Amino acid sequence: MPGAAKRLQHVGLQVKDMEASVRFYREVVGLKLTSMRPSPPAPRAICFLRGADMHHDVVLFAQPADGDPDAAGPADSHFRKDVGINHLAFELGSREDWLEELARIRRAGAKIVFGPAVHGAEGGDENPFVGGSGSHSFYILDPDGNRVEFFCWMMRVSRPGFAAQEFES
Repeated sequence: MPGAAKRLQHVGLQVKDMEASVRFYREVVGLKLTSMRPSPPAPRAICFLRGADMHHDVVLFAQPADGDPDAAGPADSHFRKDVGINHLAFELGSREDWLEELARIRRAGAKIVFGPAVHGAEGGDENPFVGGSGSHSFYILDPDGNRVEFFCWMMRVSRPGFAAQEFES
């Protein structure tokens, strides 16, 4: 039986410079600040940011200092010291919104590191690009080098029972 998860709701990022990251996600990405928990009293600073009416879409965690007794090590990604995520993605409602966001982000001075581009659609033997979504995308980097994608028009899966082929071992 499939799980109940429908889509990614938020992402947590470990950041080196909380102030620079908050400024980036507010001024460049356009998120709103919901709340911040400074350190102390919290073991480390945490910041919650949102795009619309959910409490948060992005959570920023201050990178723990070396020797932090609360840092559980690499098995617990909540307290990871280095490896982060590949990218986070923000969906725009239309191609017009996407083009406006591209222009706004360029005006904000962010460097586009990939795109604008259309990710190849899945197409079987005629188009062997696996995992393509058909979305219009561009990527920028946040202050810690995390890729941030802005996209529109991702393909929808219209057949409820559809599942991709398993990887061959």
